[in-house]
Amino acid sequence: MRDAPTSSLLIVGLGLVGGSVARAARQAWPELRIAGADRSAIGGPAVDDGYVDRFVALDEVDAVAAAISAAGLVVITLPVLGTIAFVEQHADALRAVVATDTAASKRDVTACASRLGLPLFVGGHPLFPRAHGGLASADARLVDGARWFLCPDDAPGAAAVDPHAFTRVRAFLAGVGAVPVELGASEHDRDVALTSHVPHLLANVLAEAVLEAGAVDAAGASLRSILGVAGAPFEVWGDTVQSNRAAIAVALQDVISRLRALSEQLDDRERVRELFASGRALRERLHG
Repeated sequence: MRDAPTSSLLIVGLGLVGGSVARAARQAWPELRIAGADRSAIGGPAVDDGYVDRFVALDEVDAVAAAISAAGLVVITLPVLGTIAFVEQHADALRAVVATDTAASKRDVTACASRLGLPLFVGGHPLFPRAHGGLASADARLVDGARWFLCPDDAPGAAAVDPHAFTRVRAFLAGVGAVPVELGASEHDRDVALTSHVPHLLANVLAEAVLEAGAVDAAGASLRSILGVAGAPFEVWGDTVQSNRAAIAVALQDVISRLRALSEQLDDRERVRELFASGRALRERLHG
């Protein structure tokens, strides 16, 4: 068992990600003091089921600020815009505490932390094998082996993150079984636009097309597989699309240009063969 990098942890947002992090931290360090913050209705289940030792409602602003100041590490697991609003609201308390987040896009979050003068804030984003579900679906196994990006603000003139903060966050993530990977915020947002955000949008566009064409009865295994990410919670994905819209637009234009070219190459068997070979190569690389 690794020594805990902190004696006290505050998790802000107790949904699937926050609850899973709490479970993983409890499993790694049974004596770690864990506090949680979320809507007041979450407090009872979170404490009763052992996710956290202590709970504070997010609308109790002074109590939340006190919980931040008392923590050795703060993990914010809110949607992108909620994360930014929380950081802005509690900047004074966060200025003296090592903190990280899990929002799905990073440039706006890290730029906010840099603008507010928060050198101990480390932008982060985990890639969980499952993205849907609330606190009741939380599971420490989702954290184990998950790639977890740590993303410094790489914009020109951005303030540097304190190396001590990076070290503490990396130690925490390694301790709960995640795999920390450092990647600049802009590069991260470019990559996940193509690998995550655009696939979500394409799945929903396809769903809309099928519904409007009245073709639901013809749905087979192919459509069902593609729709695996369709209809994800808008409360999360609305923020993600808005905050990463520039990178998403570039990725979409790339995909659109490929589809437009393909529409004129459907009788070119070698081109279609190449396309399927690329799909197979990526699938095998990802799934083995």
